[in-house]
Amino acid sequence: VNNKNKMLFTGGKKRFFLFCVGLLLFFFWITSIELLYAGSIRFRIVAVNPSKIRSQRVPIKVYLPQEVTPKDVLDLGGLKLEFDPTRSLFYVYKDDIILRPAETRVFEVEIKDIWVIPPEELDVVLEQAKSLALEFKGSEYEPKAEELYQKVSKLADEIIRTQSDEMMSRSQHIGIYRKNLERLDKVKKDLGDMEKLLKLAKAPLTPEMLKKGKFTTEAPSKTATWVLIFVIMIFLALLSLVFFFTWHRQARIAHKRISQAKEETFSDEGK
Repeated sequence: VNNKNKMLFTGGKKRFFLFCVGLLLFFFWITSIELLYAGSIRFRIVAVNPSKIRSQRVPIKVYLPQEVTPKDVLDLGGLKLEFDPTRSLFYVYKDDIILRPAETRVFEVEIKDIWVIPPEELDVVLEQAKSLALEFKGSEYEPKAEELYQKVSKLADEIIRTQSDEMMSRSQHIGIYRKNLERLDKVKKDLGDMEKLLKLAKAPLTPEMLKKGKFTTEAPSKTATWVLIFVIMIFLALLSLVFFFTWHRQARIAHKRISQAKEETFSDEGK
């Protein structure tokens, strides 16, 4: 009985040990799977033979999202990668797939998750907005700078929240990335305009700045230019006529006075 109990105890310890080893191996397997697919997206491509009576050659050609480049492809899953110059897109394909009647084959293409805006980039934009808000403090542009800072802060939080949402589908994840990128580019443009305004406010006025300032007027149209030219020409013509008649009148008066002086001189000599 003692030997039997001893064997049962030894067997129990062995089973418990094997259970612990198995549990540990399972943990490492799960961890390795998570590391393998962390930061990547898998595209499932299904090839189906609709015929139930004969085998068929089924070609596969699927375009990848516009942001994908060859360096982003982690695993082609047995397919080939090619570039379409007419559409400027990469695609995966395979021409020699023969499927048995009613057979279905699934290919998985693993792509690096490039549809994420790095948090470091958001930090840089947020710091830029904060710095501008401090620079404009006390000026007439303070409300606008503060509003822009709040807008950037809210956008950064929303981007981090949406792009880390694991409940979204692959298409939603890519779509949100593109939308967030557009909104971030718009904010960067606004920040660039505010920085130009800050430089303009700090720098001394120059002729070039005056040309770009609020006193700059638009160039006149071609019709207005010709009208102005004709008005100037008519004015000059009238002015010339005035000068001519004035000169002619003065000349006649001078000639008359000279003639009278001559007559008076000759009449005095006769006497």
